Amino acid sequence: MTETGPAAAPAAAATAAAAVLLPPLLADVYPALVSFLASEPAAEGEPALAQAVARLRFHGWCTCGRTCNYLRTAPADRADGAWIHLDDGDTPLVLLQLDRGHTSFSGMEICAFELGPAPALDPHRPACA
Repeated sequence: MTETGPAAAPAAAATAAAAVLLPPLLADVYPALVSFLASEPAAEGEPALAQAVARLRFHGWCTCGRTCNYLRTAPADRADGAWIHLDDGDTPLVLLQLDRGHTSFSGMEICAFELGPAPALDPHRPACA
C-alpha cells in the first residue's frame, strides 16, 4: 500500500533530499592542496579553520573567464569579502576566501601552488590552474 496525500509529503521530501548528491570532498580531488591548507591555518593560530579544511567540498571552478583560477568550495552566496593570504615569502601561493561566518572557506584563488595533473573528478579545470 502506498500512502498519498499530506501524510506522504514529508516522506517524499526526505527521499528526495537523500537522493541529492553532494559535491566530492576537496581532499578526494586535490589531496596535496588539502594537506597544505590543513597545516597553514594551524601554523597561523587558526586551528578551527584548519579543521574545516577536511570538510571542504569541490564545487568546481569559477566560470567568469578562461583564465580564472578561483576554485569554489561552497555556493557563491556563502562567500564573504575577507581573505587569508598564504604566501611563500613574496609569492602568493593560495588566497583563501572566508565564508560569511568566518568558520570555513567558500573558495580560493590558486596562485603559485602546484596542483599536479587534473584528476578525473575535475574535468573542467582551467588550463592556468
